[in-house]
Amino acid sequence: MADEPRPLSQQPADASADLATRIEDLHAVEGAALLQTLPSKVSAGVSEYLDPKTAAQVLSRMEPAQAATVIAGMQAPEASMVLAAMHPDERVDILAHIPPAAHDVLLGEMTAGDAEETRQLEQYPPDTAGGLMTSDVTALSEDMTVQQAIDELRRLSRELEQMFYVYVVDRQKRLIGVLSMRDLILQPPTRRLNEIMRAGVKAVPASMDQEEVANLFRAYHYLAMPVVDAHNRLLGIVTADDVVGVAQEEATEDMQKFFGAGAEERLASPWRFSFNKRVWWLIVNLGTAFLAAAVVAAFEGIIQKLAILAAYMPIVAGMGGNASAQAMSVAIRGIAVGKVDRRLLRHVIFREFMVGVLTGVVIGLITAGVCLLFHQNAWLGLIVALALVVNHVLACVSGAAIPFMMKRLGFDPAQSATIFATTITDVAGFFALLGLAYIFMPKLIG
Repeated sequence: MADEPRPLSQQPADASADLATRIEDLHAVEGAALLQTLPSKVSAGVSEYLDPKTAAQVLSRMEPAQAATVIAGMQAPEASMVLAAMHPDERVDILAHIPPAAHDVLLGEMTAGDAEETRQLEQYPPDTAGGLMTSDVTALSEDMTVQQAIDELRRLSRELEQMFYVYVVDRQKRLIGVLSMRDLILQPPTRRLNEIMRAGVKAVPASMDQEEVANLFRAYHYLAMPVVDAHNRLLGIVTADDVVGVAQEEATEDMQKFFGAGAEERLASPWRFSFNKRVWWLIVNLGTAFLAAAVVAAFEGIIQKLAILAAYMPIVAGMGGNASAQAMSVAIRGIAVGKVDRRLLRHVIFREFMVGVLTGVVIGLITAGVCLLFHQNAWLGLIVALALVVNHVLACVSGAAIPFMMKRLGFDPAQSATIFATTITDVAGFFALLGLAYIFMPKLIG
């Protein structure tokens, strides 16, 4: 009986060349998916057999941290050639996950130009326009003639994969305009670029936060935007592809912050890192939970006299928590897309008040009907219904207001907002239910 073929992860070392040949025939995305199924040592060996340009395309389709493990397992000369074949911004993203000593060795294997370009990009924080940009930007001098510009663009087309826009700079490399290809082709060959360019091109400073950059792309629908320094010197461009990644990253961070997890936490994060990111918010949550417990303890005598109240306490608090989460998600989304002002806040608060009243009445009436059906006690149903109305109103209003308040105070509006919202709905829900029970106790037990 013939032996069954070994899984890819168990292939001998001499099979690396065969795997590399297979990857050469695949799309870069499929090649990256195949490499990710292999142990890091095997994938590093396979990558060494790949053409550096192919390996660069494949590794660029992987998460930077995963690609870094492959690069770290390769021989330094081969790894540096692969990195040099990448777009500068992708190269920097991967090198950020390489240990400092290995990082310096890899840069030492590169050409002086590639190494210097990498160091220049590494000086910008990763969550800024400078950290997102690539230095592969097409810029021509304002003194060029139309014919010189066309000749230069033909030469550059062999080096650059894409030319989103052609920018015009002065002698100090300051951005002064952008060229229309149509104008360039139709103009006389001897005209200067500063005579036909379109001035007033919109650019972003290298220090701009990546979320603000993403908002600009959403507003203006650009394919790319130039990045400049404090003196308006052209540094590079941010592309729409980069911004798509930012939107996904910001959404992930907001969701993790929303539930009290660290924004930097990932599935592959070490347990110590995850513990440190989460435990402090859980301690805060424990402290707020004691507030709700204190309310319950204050009405201990009421609960002893009418134990059925304990069955409805989680319903009142839980429904308030859900209503608060709905309102909060809408508010956070509005803040994320830049829709924050006082007039809008007044509208939001009024809307959430009305929604809270109406949803509270609907849920309250349904719950009152259940109380009447199972306990034949109309007063209990009325008290539970009123408590639900009160808690729904507070939940909707506070759920919408908390993110705006945190934004106004300078905090991230998504950072563990549920902790404070849950405190409000629990405390208010318990207090409303037990307080009303205290007031109407003669009716309940009469």
